[in-house]
This record gives sequence, structure tokens and C-alpha cells, in this order.
Amino acid sequence: MLSSLLFCLLPAALQGGTDLAELADTLHSARDKSTYEQGAYQAAKTLADMRSAEAMELRLELFDTKYDTYRGVYLRDWFYSGYLKANSAEEGELMAEAAGEKKRSEWQRILLLRALERSEAKAPAKLLMASSLVKAKGELGRSWSAAFGAMAAEGRLLDAPEEQALLAAIQQQGAPYRGLAYWKELPTEGVALLQKAAGVSKDPGNQAEALRILGERPEDSARQAFVLVAPAALHTDALGPQVAVLETAVLHQHVRLVPHLISVLELVPKRKNPLRLQHDLGQALRKLTGQGFGDSGEAWRRWWEAAGEDWLAKAEGNAASGGSGQSQEQGDTVSSFFGLEVHSTRVAILVDGSGSMSASKLGEVNCAEAAAQEAGRFLETLEKDALVQAVVIEQEPQFALKKTAKASASNRSKLLKFLRSRPYKSTSAMYDALEAAMQDPNIDTILLISDGGSSAGKHQYDGHVLDSTLRLHRRTGVRIDAILVTDSDRHADVLRDLAAGTGGSMVKPPG
Repeated sequence: MLSSLLFCLLPAALQGGTDLAELADTLHSARDKSTYEQGAYQAAKTLADMRSAEAMELRLELFDTKYDTYRGVYLRDWFYSGYLKANSAEEGELMAEAAGEKKRSEWQRILLLRALERSEAKAPAKLLMASSLVKAKGELGRSWSAAFGAMAAEGRLLDAPEEQALLAAIQQQGAPYRGLAYWKELPTEGVALLQKAAGVSKDPGNQAEALRILGERPEDSARQAFVLVAPAALHTDALGPQVAVLETAVLHQHVRLVPHLISVLELVPKRKNPLRLQHDLGQALRKLTGQGFGDSGEAWRRWWEAAGEDWLAKAEGNAASGGSGQSQEQGDTVSSFFGLEVHSTRVAILVDGSGSMSASKLGEVNCAEAAAQEAGRFLETLEKDALVQAVVIEQEPQFALKKTAKASASNRSKLLKFLRSRPYKSTSAMYDALEAAMQDPNIDTILLISDGGSSAGKHQYDGHVLDSTLRLHRRTGVRIDAILVTDSDRHADVLRDLAAGTGGSMVKPPG
């Protein structure tokens, strides 16, 4: 009894020390299938919930060592979950210091910054203002800006300098100035930075993000700036800025854009790739106005000239002016894929390469063959100038064509031969395949055939796959339409959320 009482009185850290040592041994030993199955997954999961500096140090140490190990993505995603759950200054300081270390993989540094953005952890400002972060390029720099802005706005940046110094750091990092999305009261200089990036940024992804941040801000000056720069973005051929304008206009009720949307819709038939833009413009107009004039610019123009100005005067005083609109008037004939209407002629077909695709059936054939059959039928309906690609989601994405190409008879044949030639026995890196397809400037719509699971690559955990994919969508505007080939409710939720978050839909074919 006495020994039990004494054990209960031991400091919690000492009690947890033995457990942590055991977890560390198990995780260090996880190198292949045998050692992974000897408790490594549960060890990583348990470690994610441990809140101590020692536990964080172990997560930081192990992340990069598990890249090439069996089921390493499962372990790494639990380490990332542990970063996200950080709630102390000790943990935050370790994470901020590690994020600035160039010896670590870029992916670990990005995830550390995303975790600092979203967690409750605090960290010293001097660590976040290290030159290796402030001057970082690409997604690493953008992730730093978001983390820095979020922590400053939420009071989690310890010993923070004056507001002007914080703003100067975000400005130094450069467009799209993600950190300004969190600013409590955006100063005039901040609005000007976003307006410039939204209007003249050479990177369409940066332009798209700046447009979204500007249009999402509550300040009148930001809303006015968004309406000024948004029309020009619609006249470019860059998908990301186009979708950023339309989605932000609907979500934040920028009703003053309605006449501009109508003007662009009237010009759409003259564009190189009108189908997706025409459909999106019609959808946005219906949601903003509650009117139902299909995708015809002429019909919308007649309505505007007859009633538009009166409608706008009333709408500007009514935040709930829009609505779902009436049923869409069908315009040009569109293709379909497993019953989903596809409003695009720039399509990537992504097929899960895991064993479930050859083991499970849709009707009389397995899921892999059903996907190939439907792909063949779909490709035959596309116009000759449509751009297409096919990807099988394996441990690394496997592409049918060296690059996205026209839907010629030869290329259609190559795509189908490729889809039927894969073994469908691999682990599947779903996020990696989505990332590759979404970053292709010749693709605006992904048709994803999957059971919703991922077992390799950068992410495995559903929530992490969704978050990273939606971050990509904010930059690229690429839509995901999903076809579910499983009875799993959990996987159905994953695909449904991926589709809905990118403006797409999900279906489950019968059989």
C-alpha cells in the first residue's frame, strides 16, 4: 500500500518518463513491416497526446527518419497531429526553432509552421523572425507568413515587436501575404499590399490567395479594393484567380460584382476554354442574385438592363440578398462521368491504385476495369481540343502521358491502355497525386475514383489530406469530382468533403 501511495505521489513527468522511453524505443525500432507491426502505430498515436518538451523533441527527431520506412506516413501524420495539439510555450519554442533549421526536410518545416498557425502554442518572436523563415520561398515562406500572422493576432508571439515591425516582416516575405488574413484590424498599408498582389502578381497562385484574403476581410477599404481588382482577374486565363473571385464573391456577398460577372459571361464564348468558366459564372450569378437565368450571358444582360440597378440598390442593404437560384437552364451539352456532369474540357482522371480496386466489384467487373470502361466512354464524348491526363495513385503517382495532351484518338488509346496495365496492388499516396494534378496549369477538374483511403506519400490521416488539399485549391481553383467505390462511411465522408471543399460533387455508383 505504501509503495503504491509513493508511486502516486511521484511527479507526473517522472511517471511519464518511463512510458516515453518505451515509446521512443518502439518508434526508433520501426524500420520494416515486422518492427512496424510491433506497436509502432499505437506508439506514435500515444505520443501525439503527450504534452511535454521531451515528447515534442522525440516527434521532431523522428519525423524525417521515417520517410523511407514501412508505413512511415502513418507515423509522420501522428507526429504532425502532436504538433497540432501543442499548447505550451515550451512546445512552441521547440517547434519554431526546428522550423527555422535548414537541415530538416522542407515538408517537416512546412508542417511545423502549419501547426504553429493552428495550435495554441506560444513561441518567442525572435525565433519566428529568423532570416531562414522570413526569407524562405515557396510554400515554406507562405506557411511562415500564415503562422506568424496568426500567432501575432492571437497573442501567441512572445516578446512581439510593434505592429509596424510585424507588418514589415510579412511584407519582406512577400506575396500573397498570408499573415494579413489574421490581422485584427488591417491597416491601410496591409490593404495596399494585398491589392497590389491581387492585381499584378506574376504567380497566379499568389494572386488567387491575395484576392481571397482581400475579399474575406471585413474592412470597407478591403471590400472596395477587392471589387476594384476582381474584374481584371476574371479576364485572364488563369484558373486560380478566376475561381478565387467567384468563390469569394459568393461567400462574402460582393454583390457589386454582379454586373462585372455578367460582362465576363457575355465574352466567354470567345475564350479558349469556355466550359468551366461559363458554368462557374452562371452558378455564382444564381447564388448572388437568387435569379435563374442559366449560363447565358445574353439572358443575364436582359435581366440586368430591366431590373439590375434596382436589385443592386436593395441588395447592398441586405446581406442575405442572394439565394440558391432557380434550376439551371441547360446550355451546351456536357459530358458525364459515372453520372456526374463534367463542366470541363481540361480533365485529369485519377484512379486509386490499391488492391481494393482489383478485389472489389462494380457490377460484373472489378472497380479498376469499371473505371477504365467509364473513362473510355467519357473520353469519347470530349471535343477534340480537350486536354486530358490519367493518373494511377500508387506509392508515387503514375502518369499515363508525359504531359497533359489533347484528347486525340491516339492519346485516348494510350490512357485506356495505361489504366488497364497497372497492377492495382500498391499502397496509395492520394494527396501526392492530387497535389501533382492540381498544380498542372492545364487541368481545371479532377475526376477521382477511390475508396477514399491513403496509405503512402505525404499524408495518410483523412483530416490532414483534406486540409492540405483545400490549401492547394485556394491557389489553383482546381475542382475535384469524386466517385466512391467502397461502403465505408468514413471514406465516403473524406471524398464528400474533398469534393464539396473544391466546388465539386461525390457519387457512389450502384453495384
